[in-house]
Amino acid sequence: MDFTMLSRIQFGFTIGFQYLFAVSTLGLSLYILVFEALYVIRKEEVCRDITDFLVKILTLVFTFGVATGFMMPAAFGANWSRFSSFAGPVFGIHLAMEGTTAFALEAVSLAVLLFGRNRISARLYLASAFVVFFAAHLSAFWIVSANSWMQTPAGFAIEDGRMVLTSLFHAVFNPSAPIRIVHVIIASWITGSAVVAGIAAYYLLKNLHVQFSTVLLSRTIVPFFCFALLQLFVGHFHVLGVLAHSPVKEAAYEGIFQTTNGAPLYAFGIPDEKNGRIHCAIGLPYMLSFLETGRFDAEVKGLNDYPKEDWPPVNVIFTTFHLMCMCGMSFILIGLIGVFLLYKKRLFESRWYLFILLCTIPLTYLANQLGWIGTEIGRQPWMIYQIQKTSDAATTSIPAAHAVVSLSFIACFYLVLAIIFLKQLATIINKGPRITERREA
Repeated sequence: MDFTMLSRIQFGFTIGFQYLFAVSTLGLSLYILVFEALYVIRKEEVCRDITDFLVKILTLVFTFGVATGFMMPAAFGANWSRFSSFAGPVFGIHLAMEGTTAFALEAVSLAVLLFGRNRISARLYLASAFVVFFAAHLSAFWIVSANSWMQTPAGFAIEDGRMVLTSLFHAVFNPSAPIRIVHVIIASWITGSAVVAGIAAYYLLKNLHVQFSTVLLSRTIVPFFCFALLQLFVGHFHVLGVLAHSPVKEAAYEGIFQTTNGAPLYAFGIPDEKNGRIHCAIGLPYMLSFLETGRFDAEVKGLNDYPKEDWPPVNVIFTTFHLMCMCGMSFILIGLIGVFLLYKKRLFESRWYLFILLCTIPLTYLANQLGWIGTEIGRQPWMIYQIQKTSDAATTSIPAAHAVVSLSFIACFYLVLAIIFLKQLATIINKGPRITERREA
């Protein structure tokens, strides 16, 4: 295995692990803001308890997110030096803006939430919760914009073999950035909803902190359903953006090898890139043509219309894309059932459903990972789409054996971090909401 492939594995592993904490931060900051606002407006003490409890979890998530995030800039310099040298003057601006405008703001405001509950006024505390929410989403904006720029580069010129910035606005708001940012944020809100609802379900299954858990679950299950349903439409427009800017990726997503009039929309299938087929295909005839063009008989271009050397790994991204979609549809169904049970006043007693909510937590993280795997592998063989190949972006001066050593070190380091994080998270959850325990006692 060459250095480029090892570098891809290492960076994919690094960013995939760090992304778990990033989506958690966005989702938790939303509910901290919501429940603190409810406390200030309605004076419900249980909402204050919920905020304080979620702040502890967010602090833990943020701390480990920072620890894992430091590895990525190092990877750009060590593993992707030719990319950094070529695109750094444009790509690096996104990362610099994220660090100067979002990271520091989020860290300071989170410290206020952690230590300032009884030291500042309730309205100032709410303002701090808003700043944490805003800064976390601003950070996501810059990072996703940077990634989107690699998918649809804009706002640059090439001078003396290097990129130079010609328009900051066009580089930041590149063609794929707006819809992808919305898509990622809603996915994070779905994840945060699942985490918060799942914790409440766990307490109810254990018959612990009942008042706390019923309020927590009743006020997160409806947003969970709404976000999941909204993502269905946002995801559709995101796919239309992929079709417009990276049609070969979209053809691989959908498993369309031959240009077809009235193309089917596959819900399931086993891709066979070698023979250009989808085995055991289950889907809706003509529906892909309709979704892409508004006409059932419209032509959909297949992979065979493009040079094979420009194809992404079809088997991988067809599978990840469809598994992600299946997860998304399951979230809509789970949310709908939860809203129905809430309406019928059976939500808190339906132990089978509470168990499903608990299992939904890892499923949301899986969906996020599948989405990013499809996005990143779907860009291949390009590092910067149609500008720089991945094979031309990797460092050439480092032996492959060094990449094996660094990948092994990072894997062991992240394993230790994961164990520590899960133990600390379990401690917070097992201790429960301190104020509620004191009041209920």
